[in-house]
Amino acid sequence: MVSDAARSGGGGDEEEARALLGGRASAGGGAAAVTTAGSRSASTGGGPAGAAALGVERGGGAASGGGTRSAGTMRVLLAAGTACGWMFVSSLLILINKHILRDLGFGYPMSVAGMGMATSGAASYVLCRVLHAAEAKVVVTREYWLRRIAPVGFFMASTLWAGNLVYLYLSVSFIQMLKAFTPVITMAALFAAGLETPSTRMIGSVVAIAAGTALAAYGEVHNSALGVGIMLLSEAAEAVRLVMTQLLLTGGTRMGPFEGVMWLAPACFLWLMLGAAVVEWPAMVAAGHVGVPAAHPLLFGAAACMGFAVNVLAYATIKLASSLTLKVLGCVKNSLVIVAAVVFFAEEVTPLQGVGYGVATVAFGVYTQLKVSQIAAGPGAAKPSAS
Repeated sequence: MVSDAARSGGGGDEEEARALLGGRASAGGGAAAVTTAGSRSASTGGGPAGAAALGVERGGGAASGGGTRSAGTMRVLLAAGTACGWMFVSSLLILINKHILRDLGFGYPMSVAGMGMATSGAASYVLCRVLHAAEAKVVVTREYWLRRIAPVGFFMASTLWAGNLVYLYLSVSFIQMLKAFTPVITMAALFAAGLETPSTRMIGSVVAIAAGTALAAYGEVHNSALGVGIMLLSEAAEAVRLVMTQLLLTGGTRMGPFEGVMWLAPACFLWLMLGAAVVEWPAMVAAGHVGVPAAHPLLFGAAACMGFAVNVLAYATIKLASSLTLKVLGCVKNSLVIVAAVVFFAEEVTPLQGVGYGVATVAFGVYTQLKVSQIAAGPGAAKPSAS
């Protein structure tokens, strides 16, 4: 999973990663992978540092078999814990946003998403710059912000806008089913960017996930062509955003999760507010809905805080595993959301949809086994051709 853009060369979160993973630094000449939490330039020869945060000696170093296995186990546990946290918080946030947009009648998706981005940016700034609880070593110039961060913010804003807007047209359960196509789009984008190495089994498992979920979607009794179009737009923007984020977090800059949110959230917020000012705010004022957030402070506050948590956990999952892993895990999360939608919102799910999700679940198990083995094997196994 290592591309030229993802090789080590910048300062990183080595000490923090040691504390998390129990690893030790390496001075070897191997290439760092997207599963690392950070890296440091080698002191000799100017070559890239090895898997410093993972406790695996690369190049000429010698690591014991027990240490390598222990580091691999810790990598898997840390990635799994982060992914589970992301699935839980993001599932709850979906249900809350649905309630805000539809049940409260506050149908302004860019404004709702903007509240979450503002909270994410402010909280990350406090953690990094005020409390110094998270490292923030990257120096971002105006040129770099315009060239690398602003485009990611644009696609992030597009994803959030379309992803929230679609709840006004489709049921929660059907939306989650349509999301199963995202891993296919993301995998294609990652392969094109050189961040994932194609394998027959991995391609087969991801395609099977999408096929099973497509079968489930075929049984949908309520449909909207406009809603499906909006959802596909959200899927495409999400795939581009994930690939660009992975390149940003694993490139020479080596941003950590909180630092990534600190820079990306304001960029996303800017795009959302530009769109909201043109499209939503005039209608919001005319309809007298400006005071709705103030009338429900706990609900809107919880949504904003969970938005921050989802962003941090998503960036951490991308850094520890990959953006494709994040989206495939999203298929499992979507199943949980469907169950919640049926239980709490009395939405209808047909037997055909159940069969489709059964197929997707089996395929997800195959993918999980492949990805866990890849993570535990370390960076060198992710893309043998990297040098």
